[in-house]
Amino acid sequence: MERLLEGRWFHVILMAVIAASVIAVYSNTFHSAFQFDDTPSIAQNPRIKDLGNLSGILKSRRGVTELTFALNYAAGGLDTFGYHAVNAAIHVLASIAAYFLVAGALRLSGGTAAWSRFVAAFSALLFAVHPVQTQAVTYISQRMESLSSLFYLLALLVFIKAVEAKSVAARYGLYACVAAAYAAGFYSKEIVFTLPAAILLFDIYFVSRGRIKEALGRWPLYAALFALFIFFGVKTVAPLSGFGDLSIESAETSAPARPRAAPGGAAIAAASHIAGAVDNARPVAQRPGAFESAGFNVADITPKEYLYTQFNVLVYYLVLLAVPVNQNLDYDFPVARSLFGAPRVNEGAALNMPMMPPAVSLAMLLAAGGAGVWLFVRSRRRPGPRGLAVSFFIFWFFIILSPTSSFIPIVDVIFEHRVYLASLGFFVILVIFIDWITCLAFGAGAKNP
Repeated sequence: MERLLEGRWFHVILMAVIAASVIAVYSNTFHSAFQFDDTPSIAQNPRIKDLGNLSGILKSRRGVTELTFALNYAAGGLDTFGYHAVNAAIHVLASIAAYFLVAGALRLSGGTAAWSRFVAAFSALLFAVHPVQTQAVTYISQRMESLSSLFYLLALLVFIKAVEAKSVAARYGLYACVAAAYAAGFYSKEIVFTLPAAILLFDIYFVSRGRIKEALGRWPLYAALFALFIFFGVKTVAPLSGFGDLSIESAETSAPARPRAAPGGAAIAAASHIAGAVDNARPVAQRPGAFESAGFNVADITPKEYLYTQFNVLVYYLVLLAVPVNQNLDYDFPVARSLFGAPRVNEGAALNMPMMPPAVSLAMLLAAGGAGVWLFVRSRRRPGPRGLAVSFFIFWFFIILSPTSSFIPIVDVIFEHRVYLASLGFFVILVIFIDWITCLAFGAGAKNP
């Protein structure tokens, strides 16, 4: 086992296994038709049908993703095979990038080469084939999620290369590449907004090892990332009042003030959403927040209620990662109206867990965060790669989900594709835990100092 893990061909073999696994899992979806927001984002989007309109494409809110749609259209029109193939390819690349990121983090934290590769390989394979990734891979328009996640991972990988660079010129050149990946990711989807926080945390955990002064020595990079953070916030996030899942065109076309799901009728509610069907009590244009998909003007849910609901949503994501059943494209997820009262679940809603009062979910999340802090402090006294990595990836999960699981309302309180990149933290922790238990019980597993 050690010989295989340390072999020069291990990376190549693993990349081939990841690619083959993704193709095996998703190839039966390559001819699936456009669904939901694919219609306004692709099929009815005139901008992507003319590559000569490159400046117009790139100036759109998610111009990088839209450019990939335009290239797909130029190559095969509205034949969905090409779109699905590109989505799968992006997922393969993201899974490979996840492997190298985890392996690099564990190596920097003191893990042996064999153990770091062992944990990273199984984490990446879980990331590649876990059912929760289905929506981000097969739902064509949610290429936005997987593509932005790929740039997120690439930025962190380039950051590792930058801190290891021998020359100042190479280091600054790589810093520029990190900033470019941040920009490309943001214009794929805005969830990349949190990248500066993730890079700083990675620096503190694995590079400077808690020495803040050393991390501040990389101030040119952080200055560039902070400037982009402010620019993105002022230019895009603030005018939108938050983060949404729809493009602005999709939001306007499919007015998200949609009817509540009927008992047992999630599919009917989803179809109504796509058709633009609404509560016909009054015209769409007259309903407050009718065209708001995110922000404080969203109808039907207040910021406080959205925050309470997100406590349950975050726990639900964890349950879904552990037990991926009852998956749904359009959840009938109950909105929490108070902190201490369990939200009412509509009859027929298929959920993986009973709905708890948000206060219970909050206590569980605080316990997880507390464990992350304790493991970090403990690793300063008793250095070891396991505790440090588990601590980092606990906070990774929360950082990645913070744009969509905050107090700023989004019309859909839960979507499986939102946990796409955050899920990597869960998989790393799971693999480390299983490896640790296996080592304790049987003395097996990759050796680690």
